[in-house]
Amino acid sequence: MLNKEDNDLLTRVEGDAPMGVLMRRYWAPVLMSEDVVSDGAPRRIKILGGKYVAFRDSEGKVGVLDEACPHRGASLALARNENCALQCLYHGWRVDRNGKVVETPSEPADSTFKDKIRHIGYPVREAGGLIWAYFGDPKAEPEFPAFEWTARKPEQIYTIRVAQRCNWAQAIEGAIDAAHANFLHNDLMRKLAGGGEYTGGGGLFDKVLVGGAPRLEIDNLPYGFQYAGIRDATLKDGTPKQYVRTTKFVAPYWAMFSAPEGWIFSQAFVPVDDENTVFYFIHAREGDEIIDEPYRAKILEWSGVGELDDDFHMDFHSGNMWRQDRDSMDRKKHGDKFSFSGMTGNQTEDLGVQESMGPIYDRTREHLGTSDLAVIRMRRLMLDAAHRNQRGETPLGLAGDYRYDEIRSAEELIDPGVRWQDVVGVPSSVKAAQPTDA
Repeated sequence: MLNKEDNDLLTRVEGDAPMGVLMRRYWAPVLMSEDVVSDGAPRRIKILGGKYVAFRDSEGKVGVLDEACPHRGASLALARNENCALQCLYHGWRVDRNGKVVETPSEPADSTFKDKIRHIGYPVREAGGLIWAYFGDPKAEPEFPAFEWTARKPEQIYTIRVAQRCNWAQAIEGAIDAAHANFLHNDLMRKLAGGGEYTGGGGLFDKVLVGGAPRLEIDNLPYGFQYAGIRDATLKDGTPKQYVRTTKFVAPYWAMFSAPEGWIFSQAFVPVDDENTVFYFIHAREGDEIIDEPYRAKILEWSGVGELDDDFHMDFHSGNMWRQDRDSMDRKKHGDKFSFSGMTGNQTEDLGVQESMGPIYDRTREHLGTSDLAVIRMRRLMLDAAHRNQRGETPLGLAGDYRYDEIRSAEELIDPGVRWQDVVGVPSSVKAAQPTDA
């Protein structure tokens, strides 16, 4: 467990909170590319407690600016978007995507006032169907996180996005927790064991009988860590094996876990403020395969994510008990078709239990076991990174000694006694840069 001071340091991201200051040093996904159209309505963004506005200008380029107009603070989310600039409704000031004030029509015609003012605009990239922005020191802009999937074509990517009413840390702790799958996602595990089709659980479950509790082994890496969840397994012909499934934590809030053959999975848990998070689950195809519309519908169905409001929330919260169906949980009534969780969909199950812990989980009251080693490691690394950043040192993942497009998780069946690192490890260049375990 953490003491109160460390729990606050881990979870608080607003204003001058050290974790928020740290996270502004990394590129962050802020919207999906489809959210803004040329000369269309600007979109409000809230991230790490800051308020911003994103828009696509007349040339199709995206800008991310502070929401408040530099003149009198009116919201630029209300602005007109035309002629490659946002025009504030209050006094007509026009600001382009880079933050340049291009016109101040409420000032005298011969005024040069606009040339003395600069609005706050942020570096922006579009990749992998997402809009990314960098909110840190312009002089310290890091390498863009060009994950393997960011080079995929739009028809090769499908992203689930949904807002969570809880802190970023308890959300990502679920993604790097191997032990919960057999319980919270028990419905899915039973389907996979029976040969059911599902992209989200890995491709080997239908080939083996897998033991319940995983044994975790963790290696630190320059960008975070990788761990293997190792379970005793038996092929259906009786041959003993070890089922190994690796998960990567990539600072500050990325999780990558194994996908079936031909797929790449990545998840991000982007802090909105201290008590809210936006979750992205990227499904990408390898090679030349595309994700057609019927299959996109299947992915959405498997996730359980339904209709969203403008802030990406579902009608799914503590007030309606996360729409849990207690009747479906009755084993006697439904036999093999009972639902373990009473919730429909992998992502909704995760959201429900994570939100049920409260907006900011009190880690001073928990009791951790050996299955929580990855959660403990993430906390240590991020707390250490915040302290390093406060001391003016280079924090986790910003030294540039690895390639984002080489970060991948995997699952394999290996013979007992074989080192999993030799089968599903990392490139040798990354191994050489591996720091001492935290």
